[in-house]
Amino acid sequence: MKEYFPLFVSSKGKKALVIGGGKIAARRISTLLNFEFEITVVAPSISEEIRQFADDGFITHIHREFVDEDLAGKFLVVAATDKREVNKYIGEKAKELGAYVSVADVKEECNFYFPAVIIKDEVVVGVTGGGKSHKKVKDISNAIRKVLNHENQSG
Repeated sequence: MKEYFPLFVSSKGKKALVIGGGKIAARRISTLLNFEFEITVVAPSISEEIRQFADDGFITHIHREFVDEDLAGKFLVVAATDKREVNKYIGEKAKELGAYVSVADVKEECNFYFPAVIIKDEVVVGVTGGGKSHKKVKDISNAIRKVLNHENQSG
C-alpha cells in the first residue's frame, strides 16, 4: 500500500509561493508556469532565469527575506532556500495553515512530493518516487516523453 495518492487538482487562480531564488526554486517555478497558478517568489536574490520570469511578467518577485505573512492565502508552498532551519520553519508554518508544501531539502517535511511533470498536448503525467529513486523517476519520465512523442509522430 502506498501512502501518497496521485491527485490532480485545479490550479486556476490558486496562489503558489516559492521561497528561494536558486536552481531548485527555478526548476520548481519552471514547472509551475505550465499551470494556471499565481506565482510569487520571495528571495533577497534570484537567479537570472527567475529574474527573466519576473521581467516577463510570469511571476511576482518580492525582493526580501521570507516573513510569516507571505504564507497567507497560499495553496501551494515551495521552501527552497539554502538555509535548513528556514526551510523547516516554512514547512511547519505552511502545513499549519493548510497549504500543500514541498520542502526541497527534506522529503519527510513535505506533505506532497513535487513530481516530474510531462506535458504533451492535453495529456499531463506526473511521476514521483516518493522522494526516493530520483534516477528511476528520471528514466521513467524520459520513457514516457518518448512514448508520447512517438504517438504524436505515428498518429
